[in-house]
Amino acid sequence: MSDNPFVNAVTADTFANEVIEASKTSPVLVDFWADWCGPCKMLMPILDKLAREYDGKFQVAKVDTESERELATTYGVRSLPTVKVFRDGVEVDEFMGALPESGVREVIDRHICRPADNQIASAASLADNDDLLGAISLLSDTLLTDPDYLKLRLALATHQLAAGEATTAAETLRNIPLASLQEPEVKQLRAKVELALNVDSTLDVKNLREVVEQSPGDLQARIALAHHMMQHPDQIEEAMIQFLQIIRQGRGSELAQQARSTLVQIFESLGAQDERVRQYRRELAQALY
Repeated sequence: MSDNPFVNAVTADTFANEVIEASKTSPVLVDFWADWCGPCKMLMPILDKLAREYDGKFQVAKVDTESERELATTYGVRSLPTVKVFRDGVEVDEFMGALPESGVREVIDRHICRPADNQIASAASLADNDDLLGAISLLSDTLLTDPDYLKLRLALATHQLAAGEATTAAETLRNIPLASLQEPEVKQLRAKVELALNVDSTLDVKNLREVVEQSPGDLQARIALAHHMMQHPDQIEEAMIQFLQIIRQGRGSELAQQARSTLVQIFESLGAQDERVRQYRRELAQALY
C-alpha cells in the first residue's frame, strides 16, 4: 500500500469512519480494486499522484474487493476499477475504468472546494437582491482566474441568461470540455440558452395571439407565439401545447419539424424529473405516430 498520507486501505469495519464520516470534511474517492485487475494497477499511480498534488483537499480510500466482497456488493460494484465519490456522507459521483489523469482530475475538480466557490455564493446573493449585473461582473472577473472550473462557468451563464444576455451566455458555455457536455446540468442550461437565442423580441405578442385565435391554421404565427411563451415560466406549458398543435396540424412540414425540435429542447431545459416533461413526451409520441 502507498505511503501517501492521503491514501488509506479501508474495510467494512472502517468504512463508516474513514469514508462516510471523513467525507463530511473533504471528498473521499473510494477505489474498488483487485490485485488481478490490470486497469486497477494503471489507475493506482494516478490516484496516488493527484492525492499528493491536491495536498489533502480529498482523500482516497482503497477497497480490495477480493477481501471485501460484501462491501463491493453493497455499493453495486460490477466492474473494476470502480471509483465512487463521497461528500457529506453520501455517494455523489462515480466512474469506472482506468481514466487518464485528465479525466480523473476533472472528476475531482467537480467536488473539491475552490476559491471561486465563495464568489459563486456571493454572486447568487447579488442575483437574489436583483443585482444581476453585479453578479455577472463578479463571476466574469473570477472566470479569468479559474477558466476551467465548470461550476463557475455554469453559474455565470445562468446569471447572463437571467439578465437577457443569451448570446453572451452561449459564449460562456462554448468552452465547456467535451466530456462534460452530456451532464444533465450542462445539457439543461445549454437547452435554455438555445431556446432564448431563437426568440424574436421585436414581435407584437398581442397581435400574434389575435392572429392565432382568428386563423388557427396559421402555423407561422402559432410557432412565433409559442417561441415567445416558452421564455416565461408561467407560460411554458401553454407553449408546449402550441408546439404539439403545430406538429399535429403541419404533419411532415418544415414548421412541424421545427416545432418538434424546439419541444425536445424544452424537455431538455426542464429536466427529466419534471412531471410536465413526462406528460408531454407521451403526447409528442402520440402526435408523431
